[in-house]
Amino acid sequence: MTAADSMTQEETTLRITRDFKASPEKVYDAWTNPEMLVQWWGPEGMTTPECEMDVRAGGHWKTTMTSTKEGGAYTVSGIYKVLERPNRLCFSWGWINDGVRGHETDVDLTFEAIEGGTRMTMVQKVFADPEQTKNHDQGWSSSFNDLKRFVEA
Repeated sequence: MTAADSMTQEETTLRITRDFKASPEKVYDAWTNPEMLVQWWGPEGMTTPECEMDVRAGGHWKTTMTSTKEGGAYTVSGIYKVLERPNRLCFSWGWINDGVRGHETDVDLTFEAIEGGTRMTMVQKVFADPEQTKNHDQGWSSSFNDLKRFVEA
């Protein structure tokens, strides 16, 4: 038995639901249009000066986020798996450190029309440990504050 075997699914899966006062099409496009994505991507206090997106099933994506406070650069990449505008988007996710791709997770987003907007649910799994889950919860929650400002402007 490995350490991963003893962790519960809850400890290695992140689920975040947010409601936005914007159409599902606009919220979906904020994830798949590079000109839109760079305006909100990354936790608050980060900018995204580099963004590559081949938006098709099997296409690669890569972004580099830069901290406006510390100046550090953080690169993450993945492959698009499901693109069903405006209802669902799935892609892989892995940080790149010193040219080496780290632990990979899967991100599954659904966009549901609700009265006055969109309910977005993100499920990301399987993290290597509960600390990664917690760190990503903080990062995504902050990012979604920027996404809310962007799509509701």
